[in-house]
Amino acid sequence: MGNTVGSTSANLCNFFEDPKDAYILGLWCADSYWWSSSIGLSNTNKELIARFKSFLLGKGFPEARIRYNRDHLFVNSRPLLREFIAAKKMLGRVKKRKIISAYLAGRFDGDGCINQDLRKDCRIVYGTRAEAEFDQKLVRKLGIIQTKVYYYRTSSTFCLYVSRYITKEFTKRIFSHSSKLQKLALVPRRDLGSYKGKNLHGSKLS
Repeated sequence: MGNTVGSTSANLCNFFEDPKDAYILGLWCADSYWWSSSIGLSNTNKELIARFKSFLLGKGFPEARIRYNRDHLFVNSRPLLREFIAAKKMLGRVKKRKIISAYLAGRFDGDGCINQDLRKDCRIVYGTRAEAEFDQKLVRKLGIIQTKVYYYRTSSTFCLYVSRYITKEFTKRIFSHSSKLQKLALVPRRDLGSYKGKNLHGSKLS
């Protein structure tokens, strides 16, 4: 099994090599649902629920094992839960930009928002300052420095804001993974020209 980042005894996921798994990790970190030996997603967005379900099916969990309760989709699997928890703790060691971008796309789809022009008000919401500042460090690994963490007393939440001067670079990094950004880009607007054709996802990630 080797000593790769994120290796576990179960070895069900490849969070630090496969961008699709990294996205799911980010989505779970944003909207995690877990209890005892169960792990899943808590979200009212049916598209994101379906994406998490597809992930579970792809990992070999049969349809009959996947449960849905109101806004919670989950599966009983202690090994899978251990992998997610271990991977979350080891995120700080990730260096590959394509993995960081995919993870942040999951975080953004779960708890992020942006103005419809895709140029301003780009932010991700967190429950603790530690989580917000942790992701701020990951964003810096993408070369994106102009960010700030704000605390909102009325909602007791923290927001990681991306400066409007560099929002375009951030969205390019996560666009190919983000369902939310791709849906916004379907709305006809003249200012989305830079997201079309060969320049859709920005520079090549390593």
